Amino acid sequence: MHGLVYDAKLSMKDVPIVTHDNDVVVKVSMAGICGTDLAIVSGDYPVKTPIILGHEIFGRIHEFPEKQRVFSVGDRVVTEINIACGRCYFCTHNMRIHCAKVQTLGISRNGGFAEYVSVPSENLHRIPRSISDREAPFIEPLAAAIELTRMCSISRNSTCAVIGAGRLGLLILQVLRLTRPKLMLVIGGSERKKSLALQYGADFVLDRGELEKAMELTQNVGFDHVVEATGNSEGMKVALRIVRPRGVIHTKSTHGVQVPFDFTKAVVKEVRIQGSRCGPFKDAISLLESGKVRVKEMITHTFKLDEYDEAFNMANSSDSIKVMFSIN
Repeated sequence: MHGLVYDAKLSMKDVPIVTHDNDVVVKVSMAGICGTDLAIVSGDYPVKTPIILGHEIFGRIHEFPEKQRVFSVGDRVVTEINIACGRCYFCTHNMRIHCAKVQTLGISRNGGFAEYVSVPSENLHRIPRSISDREAPFIEPLAAAIELTRMCSISRNSTCAVIGAGRLGLLILQVLRLTRPKLMLVIGGSERKKSLALQYGADFVLDRGELEKAMELTQNVGFDHVVEATGNSEGMKVALRIVRPRGVIHTKSTHGVQVPFDFTKAVVKEVRIQGSRCGPFKDAISLLESGKVRVKEMITHTFKLDEYDEAFNMANSSDSIKVMFSIN
């Protein structure tokens, strides 16, 4: 098969499909470029190479072992990113993403920027026809956005701010909106992203240079919940500035970068810093199917797999929001 392989640089290669005992082979149709993919290629996120990148994947069942009769050829599916052993302490205590032997698609195990991807059957989820091929790759990051609200309960009438209006920030905004906050602010982003943030339910959209105005929205108390969705040190500085004492900073987007921040300020303000990772696919599928979360407007560019240079350049550009590969 043809795959986009990262080995110090990106290149298209003919590579074998490697399967394991319980694996189902999926013919990939669409795959989204994630911030983690960009960080790997830029060198900020070290991985063992060579490897096929890509974990925001949608496709159709191509073949499966005889014992995996729960699927049929042609079933429309998405796949979870983490492959767990199912036997270690973390797996047996409902923390599979922390599995001691975890493999991660597109990071430690070949991912979906290829004609086919091989994954265990338990990682796959069927999706309804009401979710289009182009929308389906959003299920993985949407699940992660949902997990954020589960890791630290966000009550109705909270004040919330999201730093960053990129693809992940816009998903988080929509999920937070469902908790019915009394104030929903988004900070940063291009004019296109700001416009979309307002369409998706932000009460206010401000630039990073308008933090005094942001604080005034809370009568200078600060925000109950601040989500850092950029993965850079400036974002963390903004979060510490606008979170209220004993508020929560949700760190959601790191991309492997070491981010310094004012630890003393965090201690003095008695701030809780809450990380979160992957989330519930069934809930993400339900939100997309119901229309409570919208993603079509975020898809700004689509490329063929052999147009990878142009695709990655565009994904790094402020002109894009979500860049996709159309593969089969």
